[in-house]
Amino acid sequence: MYKRVLLLGDSQTQRGAAPHGWVNLIADKFVRKLDLTNRGLSGYNTRWTLQRIRDVVPAVPAYHYDLAVVWFGCNDATKPGLSQHVPEAEYHDNLTQIICKLVTTLGVQPSNLLLLTPPCIDEDMLEHTFPGKGRTNARMRRYADVALTVAKERGCQSADLFSHFQSRVSEGLFTDGLHLSERGNELVAGVVGEFLGNRVQTGMCIPDWKDFQ
Repeated sequence: MYKRVLLLGDSQTQRGAAPHGWVNLIADKFVRKLDLTNRGLSGYNTRWTLQRIRDVVPAVPAYHYDLAVVWFGCNDATKPGLSQHVPEAEYHDNLTQIICKLVTTLGVQPSNLLLLTPPCIDEDMLEHTFPGKGRTNARMRRYADVALTVAKERGCQSADLFSHFQSRVSEGLFTDGLHLSERGNELVAGVVGEFLGNRVQTGMCIPDWKDFQ
C-alpha cells in the first residue's frame, strides 16, 4: 500500500503545491509510491498551529501516517512586537508539542519525522518586499538552531536548511527574499526527497501495466 506522508508547515509548505513547488516535485518523484497530505498554513507560526492542531490532527484520525515533514520558523522569527513573532523558548516548546502530537496521535515514529529549519533569507530583497517585518539572518540562525535542538531531543531527523541555503544564495533561491524561487524549491525537494527515498520501496505499490501482458 501507499505510505502516507503529512507535510505540515507555513507558507513555504503551502506554496510548495504551486507549479514547480517542492511539494509538487516530491509528488511527481514518488507518484504511485506515496500519498502526500499538504497542511501548509500560510502566515502561521507554531503558536497558531497549536491552537488549531485539532483541525490538522483530529483527536480520532481517520488513518495514521507513516512519515511526516514539519517546517516552521519563518514567521515565528519576525521581530518582537509583531503578531507573528514567537519567542525562541516558546518556539522550542511549540515545536516539541507539535512533534509529540504527530507521534502519539498519528502514529509517526520519530525516526520517520523530518524537521526542517527555517532557511536563511535575502535581507535586502525581503525588506523591500515586506518592510518592517524585521527578519534577519542572525535571528533566523537562532531559530534554526532551536529546531535542530528539538529534533535531537525528540529523536527526529533534521535538515539545516539555513546552512544548506546560505552556501547557495548566489543561485537565486528566493522570489521576494523569503519565499522560494524555482531553484529554491528544487533544493528543498532534494533534501526532502532524500529523506523519503530512504524510507519507501523502490518499485511501485501497484503493478505496472506491462506486467499484465
